[in-house]
Amino acid sequence: MGRPLLLTLSALASLALPLGLGATVQPVGAQATASGAAAAAPAAAEPDPRSFMGVWALTDHQNNLFNVRLYPGGKAVSTVGTSGVPPAGAQRLTDAQLRQLGRWVPWGTGIRVNYNDGWTDWLYMGPAGLSHASWQPGQSRGSLPANYGTAVKLGGVAAQVVGVYSFPPAQQDLKPYTATLLSNGQAFNDIDNRAGGVWKLINSTVVIDWISGWRSTLSLEPATPLQLRHWAPGSDRNGPPSGGVRQAKLIQ
Repeated sequence: MGRPLLLTLSALASLALPLGLGATVQPVGAQATASGAAAAAPAAAEPDPRSFMGVWALTDHQNNLFNVRLYPGGKAVSTVGTSGVPPAGAQRLTDAQLRQLGRWVPWGTGIRVNYNDGWTDWLYMGPAGLSHASWQPGQSRGSLPANYGTAVKLGGVAAQVVGVYSFPPAQQDLKPYTATLLSNGQAFNDIDNRAGGVWKLINSTVVIDWISGWRSTLSLEPATPLQLRHWAPGSDRNGPPSGGVRQAKLIQ
């Protein structure tokens, strides 16, 4: 989950890969002394893993945006980017295309997220700042990453909204469906034949307009957190919601 492998010397210099207990591949950059021995640069203090908690914007191996939410205690939920998703989500999608669950652990100068499908993301503090590297399924985590890129931690309302949700539909006889809200304003679901959409924030309400013609709104009000409403295609958006008021859930 990152960019295609383009590891230059400068990129190599930014990586110090932990190799099991106590062993590390040191970054390029040790300076030779007068005796010819290499003097390693002073080790930087490892950041507190708690500083990585929250929501991140990363890119996958096809350079598509995806978001990862990290929770205290080790849980991680990823939107898995849009790899394999038709343009604008114009076709039906599956739950597996919309989310990925994993666990994070402290690792080197950051944290490592191991996903159920075998991918690994590493969020770390490098010489140039916060960075991202990833390994594909079956690849040794002690080897050079398959992909790498930048890592951006989200703040404000975006950090509150972005993520993977369980939405009860307007139809009472249907089971809840998965919906993802990405930090670039895209939205996807696994219930519609045309699964894409866009979201925006109006005051304290997230408004999602789906390609299918449905509209969904999600409340951010402290008194009514994650209250969900739907309007069917062609219905009055100022009228009562289709199916009444439902309750969404953030997937953790």
